[in-house]
This record gives sequence, structure tokens and C-alpha cells, in this order.
Amino acid sequence: MTLAEVQVQVRAGVSRGAALPLRGDPLVLARSGAFRLLVPLEFVERVLPAALPTARPDTAGPAHPVVSVGGTLLPVLFAEALLGADEARLRAGDQLLQLRDGARQALLWVSAVEEVVGCEPLAAPADHRPGLVAGFSDADGPLAVLDVARALDLTLATGTGEAT
Repeated sequence: MTLAEVQVQVRAGVSRGAALPLRGDPLVLARSGAFRLLVPLEFVERVLPAALPTARPDTAGPAHPVVSVGGTLLPVLFAEALLGADEARLRAGDQLLQLRDGARQALLWVSAVEEVVGCEPLAAPADHRPGLVAGFSDADGPLAVLDVARALDLTLATGTGEAT
């Protein structure tokens, strides 16, 4: 996505993008394996039971696995892998967060959605490097808030993630 396209979406109010969460903003607290993370509620369409992903049928070469939701193939991001795990383990009770930022969509595979909490912004740790983190919040300890816009950018690199 070009800078001009992002600016058009921001002006249209389509996306807050990488804006830092504000005090009190609702965040979805999710667990993924040994990790916990926060996802801004404004980007969560719904929570679904996990479904076995498959390869996208019309791509040649590497692509994100996909799951069909309402007839639309959505790319799947595995929270454990995004958070640094060597591998993502798929469990029977896992859940999918359907994420949306404007027309872009993807599914975030997590172990469980625990609750919705209010944001309590914290300063970034001294060793923090920019990446998939929009900020930090104190929800039972400092946790990273996922930068949904950047996470969705990962799916666009493979030609998926646009709503049809």
C-alpha cells in the first residue's frame, strides 16, 4: 500500500492504522501458547472457532494459509509465530480473531480470547524495536498491543488479504 493510499483511508476515517491506543480504548486480551497479547477491539470483526487452514488454491509459490469465512478466503496469521515462537502449535480449542482494517482482512490464530480490557498505556521498554507493536498496556503486566495494520501488511506481500 502506498503512502497516498494510506492517507486517503485515514482522511476517509477507514482506519486508525498504527495509531497508539489511548487510555481506556478497549483491547482484546488473547493468549497464544505461552504468550499473551492485546488487539485493539476496533479491528476485531468477530471471534470464530479455529478451522484447519489450507493452501490458497490459486497461488504459485509461498503464500499464507487461508480459511474460508462466508465464502471469502482469508489469510491466517499465527500469533505464536508473530510473537517469536519457533513453531505454532494448532490445538482443538483454538480460536480465530477476524481482523479488519478498511477493506483488508485476515484471521489471527490464538489459543484463546480471554477478555476485553481497557488500555492503560505504558512507555515502550528501552530495548523495544519497531515492528508489529503499536504500543504497550498494563493489563495484568506490561503486554504488547498488536499493530493490526502492519500485521495485515504481511498478508499483502503474498497477494492475499483484500476483501472480495
